[in-house]
Amino acid sequence: MTHDFIDALSMPLPEDILKRKWAGDLEDAVKAIDLRLESELPGMLRRRLITEKERIRRLPTQYPWNRAQAMAQLRALVPDVTEEEFDALELAGRIDFIYLGGEKRYFVRFHKTLVKFPDMMRRMGKVVDGKSPWLDPMIAAIREKGCLRRRITLETSVYVDEDAFVPGDYRAWLPIPARSAQQSDIRLLSGDPDEIAPEDAEARTAYWRRTLTAWDKFRLTYSYVTCIRYADPLHAPAPDAPLYPDAPPPTGADLQEEGAYIHFTPYLRALEKELAQGTEDPAEKAWRYYEFVTTKVKYSFMRDYFQIDHHGEYCAVNLKGDCGLQALLFISLCRIGGIPARWQSGLSIDDGYVGSHDWAQFYLPGWGWLFADPSFGGGAYRNGSASRHAFYFGNIDPMRMAANRRYQAEITPPMEHFRIDPFDNQSGEIERVGAEEGFTGRQVDGDAVLLSVEDLP
Repeated sequence: MTHDFIDALSMPLPEDILKRKWAGDLEDAVKAIDLRLESELPGMLRRRLITEKERIRRLPTQYPWNRAQAMAQLRALVPDVTEEEFDALELAGRIDFIYLGGEKRYFVRFHKTLVKFPDMMRRMGKVVDGKSPWLDPMIAAIREKGCLRRRITLETSVYVDEDAFVPGDYRAWLPIPARSAQQSDIRLLSGDPDEIAPEDAEARTAYWRRTLTAWDKFRLTYSYVTCIRYADPLHAPAPDAPLYPDAPPPTGADLQEEGAYIHFTPYLRALEKELAQGTEDPAEKAWRYYEFVTTKVKYSFMRDYFQIDHHGEYCAVNLKGDCGLQALLFISLCRIGGIPARWQSGLSIDDGYVGSHDWAQFYLPGWGWLFADPSFGGGAYRNGSASRHAFYFGNIDPMRMAANRRYQAEITPPMEHFRIDPFDNQSGEIERVGAEEGFTGRQVDGDAVLLSVEDLP
């Protein structure tokens, strides 16, 4: 589907359809959409309604549990949680739910959000002391040496879940490392894609078209060099030359509204003005935006972004969001405040785990492009690490794979169906050629495995 369909999500739904949707009457909401689509409509409204049908089709997959099932999921992690605590957490906005057919249904990962917070971690018997045996040594090395370079080798795959597979022609896309400020010397070690996007693609992918008679994965192995140079823009003078001289310079797009959801809404303009009051220094303003996101926004796993309206503003209004929503809020505030800002996303590599992740870049005079990771910074703040909280303003750790440098960038070649994630591409996409509908996020999976890390001089 084209960007025009996704961009149409920036406009509201007709009121009666919206009422039916949030009341949980999805069947009649779709009937009302179909009735409208039989008439002549403005083009953007037509695209909005077509896109909403797809959102409604996917919505129940995000909320599988009734109250009893939700309690069981949470108690499997924190056995002494009471019904009264559950109600209080729900009223405080920390448990996400919708209505389906007159019944409350709960978000599939709500319990995994709750156990990220120190109070729940202690009740699970985990030590909360602000230390990270994985991150702290890397951060200390970057601060001491001024730079840390590593060659990282990953094996990744994307595939349809076996219970959703039927033989046929498939198209698949896997994100791969893109040339960026911190990333270079990218090598494809194994895999047989039909097409690889250029190294400077906004959303870099490897692409296959294959006939599958039996279930299989689309796989790649690649390596790349990542180099992080230490920046402390709040306390140190700007260097004589930008830290990342090969990074493309800022453009007008780095200060503008963009796509469906990087919008300078009245609320975001007011918030930026409030946060920046009394200073014109770009570094100080950027720090205040970062500090707001990392200390006021609660980390929360989110339903698919396809199901959320006005991403940056959603984060600022609800004061919750995952890594992507937090990065989008930071980017939006920077751009409103006259600071060029960009998106980066791909993978984050932790001790024994590789997973999807998003972060931001922002541009300061003298320093050039720097990094901000509000999600990692917020986690450090929650767990009492002021040092790690400060580090992720200006820096990221080197254990990343950056594949995307613009939010809502097109993949190459475009898909025929709606993408599972129309805004980002961290895990990959698959579609079956000729199918009436695309796959949902619960029907496609992927693996990412760290094969090696080599320290470089």
